[in-house]
Amino acid sequence: MDNMLDFGVNRDKCIRCNACIKDCPVHIIEYRDNYPDILTHMQEQCIGCQHCLAICPTGAVSIFGLRAEDSLPLEATPAVAPEALSRFVRGRRTTRQYRSEDVPRPLIDKLLADTAHAPTGGNTCDLTFTVVDTRLALSRILKELIDGLEKSVAEKPELPEFICKAIAAYRQSNVDEIFRGAPHLLIASAGERAYCGDADVVIALSYFELLAQSHKLGTTWCDFLKFILDARPELGKLFGIATDRPYRAILFGLPAIQYARTVQRDNKARCRTINS
Repeated sequence: MDNMLDFGVNRDKCIRCNACIKDCPVHIIEYRDNYPDILTHMQEQCIGCQHCLAICPTGAVSIFGLRAEDSLPLEATPAVAPEALSRFVRGRRTTRQYRSEDVPRPLIDKLLADTAHAPTGGNTCDLTFTVVDTRLALSRILKELIDGLEKSVAEKPELPEFICKAIAAYRQSNVDEIFRGAPHLLIASAGERAYCGDADVVIALSYFELLAQSHKLGTTWCDFLKFILDARPELGKLFGIATDRPYRAILFGLPAIQYARTVQRDNKARCRTINS
């Protein structure tokens, strides 16, 4: 194919400002016939970042069949005021009490679409989002997970004590210490092409968490599930994920509580300065 990237420049709009050439991370855009182009033999080096489409001030560049007019316009000033963002980040809290109703599926789809814009190492974008979208489904999975853990204990008794306590709490008091009573679970998994997979999944779920909270949803990182699946990888089949690749999970839903203020921990992290 002469242009497998479907890279194009509208010559009526192009002002030859060099922005797309200068900002290409892999330096494969150059002039041909006085306009930006990507030569065929260089196209396989493209990492799919779409910086060329995003930076063009006149919307002249298209790539992968994507047109500038179908992207959201960005303003020179931040869309979110710094002080508002600071308060929002400081106000983020882990939610362990949820309402019973499910989050509407269109909102879940919107959150996942936005989360797909989270950065990945080398722009591999090799992530899979596995979502449990109803409380009923997550309740069924919890029961199957507990059943599977109990069966595995009979065959291999050694399990961390906190997992054994969670099994006992569920059986004796119907207390959910694994999913915290949340109606939904999201797992971000990295594929074979993701060479920064450990970071990619954490970054993606960090984006998801803040996006979810902006829609007044509550979230809880579910490392309890990771501990379980690390101990019993065969139970990953309940979620359709490969536990030999990086993955992390987060719970979410409509919160049953409302925090009134931020906490105070400005100096909790150690800060070091390297002088010039």
